[in-house]
Amino acid sequence: MNDLKIYRVEFEPMYPVGCCLVLAAYSQEQAEQMARATIRHTQEMVVNEVYLEQPTIIEYLSGDY
Repeated sequence: MNDLKIYRVEFEPMYPVGCCLVLAAYSQEQAEQMARATIRHTQEMVVNEVYLEQPTIIEYLSGDY
């Protein structure tokens, strides 16, 4: 079986606050299906693979306005 990959999804939030979706999937197609099943308020989204070459922060939302 293939290794899982990390994907980040960019989309407009429901309300004017920070938003994020980071997921693990086996393929781009699976990541897009998972994103569509999760994000219901819009169909406009961009799914990009996150390439990891070293330890890194993937997503940080502090909740600060």
